[in-house]
Amino acid sequence: MDIFTHNNTEKPLFGPSGHSESFAAEGHASTMEMPEWLSTRGLDLFEYSFGRGVNISSKTASQIGEKCVQFGIEMSVHAPYFINFASPEEQKAENSVGYIMSSLKILKAFGGKRCVFHAGAQGGAAREEAFARTKAKFAETLELISTHPEYSNLIICPETMGKQAQIGTIDEVIELCNMGDNVYPCVDFGHVNSLYGGILKTAGDFENIIKRLFDGVGEKKTRNMHVHFSKIQFGAKGEIRHLTFADNIYGPEFEPFAEIIVKYGLAPHILSESAGTQAEDSAFMKKVWQNLANQH
Repeated sequence: MDIFTHNNTEKPLFGPSGHSESFAAEGHASTMEMPEWLSTRGLDLFEYSFGRGVNISSKTASQIGEKCVQFGIEMSVHAPYFINFASPEEQKAENSVGYIMSSLKILKAFGGKRCVFHAGAQGGAAREEAFARTKAKFAETLELISTHPEYSNLIICPETMGKQAQIGTIDEVIELCNMGDNVYPCVDFGHVNSLYGGILKTAGDFENIIKRLFDGVGEKKTRNMHVHFSKIQFGAKGEIRHLTFADNIYGPEFEPFAEIIVKYGLAPHILSESAGTQAEDSAFMKKVWQNLANQH
């Protein structure tokens, strides 16, 4: 079997990023309890965020990973938010390499396969210059990963970003993905929608992105891509804040994307990053997809 084809079921998987409010409201506090809780809701995934740093031990991660196996939940991780491969300060850029490596160490302990990261920020530099620095430092990172055989089956996922000053347009993510067989796109459709002022409305709008990915990174990486999906408030400079699926102003709506998933037989990992309703919104997405898939 190809080591990069993890989604053997060849259907989308759904789950939350982080703890939803209902998890705490039902008396839960520890991520150790999350796999069983998700399985009772019919969900498949959980994304553990190292937003403010990698501060969980390998031992604890392994114990959580055992629970994931027991309850059929696949885990991914989100590397620390302060990664910035574009930084002109060498120490900050070098630290970013370290954040990826420490994220992979815990991802391996979890028994997970995918590490999502934000590539960087433009800062005061020209876009081309900032992206060139990003690619150079990411190339160093991939080279370092290649010296760790224990990471050979892990996938690194650069994420599309929602603010103009951030590195992470669809074209930039495609370029990063073509730097290694172990680099798959993470398309955050809320970010894409925010960056371009609300462009994702119809199934055709989502299809355009999927076609660009098919052309840019190929069928395997597109079929098995990583997806973040949430409604996001945006303004003139892009993303402002994450919302819930109850929002009917900003979007995007999931149903048009579900049509494209079914049309192309895509099997992405789809994580909800809604503001507090991640589990509920994940379950909603899975239901929408199942209903459409059953009609075909």
